[in-house]
Amino acid sequence: MKISELAKISGITASTIRFYEAKGLLPKIQRNINGYRHYSQDSVQRLATIECAKRLGFKLADILNVLADSGGVTEGLDHNKIVEQLDIRLLEAESLIKGLLAQRDEIVLFKQRLQESWQQGKCLAMGEILSADKR
Repeated sequence: MKISELAKISGITASTIRFYEAKGLLPKIQRNINGYRHYSQDSVQRLATIECAKRLGFKLADILNVLADSGGVTEGLDHNKIVEQLDIRLLEAESLIKGLLAQRDEIVLFKQRLQESWQQGKCLAMGEILSADKR
Protein backbone atom coordinates (compact mmCIF):
# COMPACT_ATOMS: atom_id res chain seq x y z
CA MET A 1 0.00 0.00 0.00
CA LYS A 2 1.10 3.57 -0.62
CA ILE A 3 1.92 5.95 2.20
CA SER A 4 -1.38 7.80 1.74
CA GLU A 5 -3.28 4.54 2.25
CA LEU A 6 -1.21 3.69 5.31
CA ALA A 7 -1.84 7.17 6.70
CA LYS A 8 -5.59 6.78 6.20
CA ILE A 9 -5.74 3.31 7.76
CA SER A 10 -3.47 4.16 10.71
CA GLY A 11 -4.69 7.69 11.35
CA ILE A 12 -1.07 8.87 11.32
CA THR A 13 0.06 11.58 8.94
CA ALA A 14 2.32 10.71 6.04
CA SER A 15 4.98 13.10 7.35
CA THR A 16 4.98 11.31 10.72
CA ILE A 17 5.27 7.95 8.96
CA ARG A 18 8.27 9.26 7.01
CA PHE A 19 9.74 10.59 10.26
CA TYR A 20 9.34 7.19 11.96
CA GLU A 21 10.97 5.54 8.96
CA ALA A 22 13.90 7.97 9.08
CA LYS A 23 14.35 7.31 12.82
CA GLY A 24 14.37 3.54 12.27
CA LEU A 25 11.05 2.88 14.01
CA LEU A 26 9.72 1.43 10.77
CA PRO A 27 11.91 -0.95 8.83
CA LYS A 28 13.33 0.28 5.52
CA ILE A 29 10.46 0.28 3.07
CA GLN A 30 10.62 -1.16 -0.41
CA ARG A 31 9.98 1.23 -3.26
CA ASN A 32 8.09 0.43 -6.41
CA ILE A 33 9.61 1.08 -9.82
CA ASN A 34 7.95 4.51 -9.81
CA GLY A 35 9.74 5.36 -6.54
CA TYR A 36 6.64 5.22 -4.32
CA ARG A 37 7.06 3.61 -0.96
CA HIS A 38 5.24 0.28 -0.65
CA TYR A 39 4.09 -0.63 2.85
CA SER A 40 2.85 -4.01 4.03
CA GLN A 41 0.08 -4.80 6.48
CA ASP A 42 2.84 -5.27 9.11
CA SER A 43 3.43 -1.52 8.92
CA VAL A 44 -0.11 -0.89 10.19
CA GLN A 45 0.55 -3.07 13.24
CA ARG A 46 3.98 -1.54 13.80
CA LEU A 47 2.47 1.98 13.76
CA ALA A 48 -0.23 0.88 16.21
CA THR A 49 2.50 -0.45 18.50
CA ILE A 50 4.44 2.83 18.27
CA GLU A 51 1.34 4.93 18.99
CA CYS A 52 0.43 2.73 21.98
CA ALA A 53 3.92 3.15 23.41
CA LYS A 54 3.72 6.92 22.89
CA ARG A 55 0.38 7.04 24.75
CA LEU A 56 2.09 5.25 27.63
CA GLY A 57 4.68 8.03 27.70
CA PHE A 58 7.64 6.26 26.15
CA LYS A 59 10.23 8.31 24.32
CA LEU A 60 10.94 7.40 20.72
CA ALA A 61 14.43 6.22 21.69
CA ASP A 62 12.90 3.77 24.20
CA ILE A 63 10.47 2.50 21.58
CA LEU A 64 13.31 2.07 19.10
CA ASN A 65 15.32 0.20 21.73
CA VAL A 66 12.55 -2.40 22.10
CA LEU A 67 11.64 -2.61 18.41
CA ALA A 68 15.23 -2.74 17.14
CA ASP A 69 15.70 -6.37 18.11
CA SER A 70 12.44 -7.61 16.63
CA GLY A 71 12.29 -9.42 13.37
CA GLY A 72 8.60 -8.92 12.74
CA VAL A 73 5.71 -7.04 14.24
CA THR A 74 5.26 -9.25 17.29
CA GLU A 75 7.61 -12.12 16.58
CA GLY A 76 11.00 -11.68 18.07
CA LEU A 77 10.06 -8.96 20.55
CA ASP A 78 12.05 -9.39 23.71
CA HIS A 79 9.31 -9.80 26.30
CA ASN A 80 11.73 -9.27 29.18
CA LYS A 81 12.91 -6.00 27.63
CA ILE A 82 9.29 -4.86 27.23
CA VAL A 83 8.46 -5.63 30.85
CA GLU A 84 11.67 -3.93 31.98
CA GLN A 85 10.81 -0.79 29.99
CA LEU A 86 7.25 -0.83 31.40
CA ASP A 87 8.64 -1.05 34.94
CA ILE A 88 10.96 1.90 34.28
CA ARG A 89 8.10 3.95 32.79
CA LEU A 90 5.86 3.07 35.75
CA LEU A 91 8.49 4.37 38.18
CA GLU A 92 8.81 7.57 36.12
CA ALA A 93 5.03 8.04 36.15
CA GLU A 94 4.84 7.46 39.90
CA SER A 95 7.62 9.98 40.46
CA LEU A 96 5.79 12.54 38.32
CA ILE A 97 2.58 11.93 40.24
CA LYS A 98 4.38 12.36 43.56
CA GLY A 99 5.92 15.62 42.38
CA LEU A 100 2.60 16.91 41.06
CA LEU A 101 0.82 16.05 44.31
CA ALA A 102 3.46 17.96 46.28
CA GLN A 103 3.10 20.90 43.91
CA ARG A 104 -0.69 20.79 44.27
CA ASP A 105 -0.38 20.87 48.06
CA GLU A 106 1.96 23.84 47.85
CA ILE A 107 -0.44 25.69 45.53
CA VAL A 108 -3.37 25.07 47.88
CA LEU A 109 -1.36 26.32 50.86
CA PHE A 110 -0.13 29.40 49.01
CA LYS A 111 -3.65 30.18 47.79
CA GLN A 112 -4.94 29.95 51.38
CA ARG A 113 -2.20 32.29 52.60
CA LEU A 114 -3.01 34.79 49.85
CA GLN A 115 -6.74 34.71 50.57
CA GLU A 116 -6.20 35.11 54.32
CA SER A 117 -3.88 38.03 53.71
CA TRP A 118 -6.30 39.67 51.28
CA GLN A 119 -9.22 39.23 53.69
CA GLN A 120 -7.20 41.23 56.20
CA GLY A 121 -6.67 43.91 53.55
CA LYS A 122 -2.98 43.11 53.11
CA CYS A 123 -0.80 41.80 50.35
CA LEU A 124 1.91 39.28 51.00
CA ALA A 125 5.29 40.91 51.11
CA MET A 126 8.11 39.53 48.98
CA GLY A 127 9.77 38.09 52.10
CA GLU A 128 6.57 36.21 52.97
CA ILE A 129 6.29 34.83 49.46
CA LEU A 130 9.89 33.65 49.51
CA SER A 131 9.51 32.16 53.00
CA ALA A 132 6.58 30.12 51.71
CA ASP A 133 9.06 28.30 49.48
CA LYS A 134 10.99 27.08 52.52
CA ARG A 135 8.02 25.54 54.30
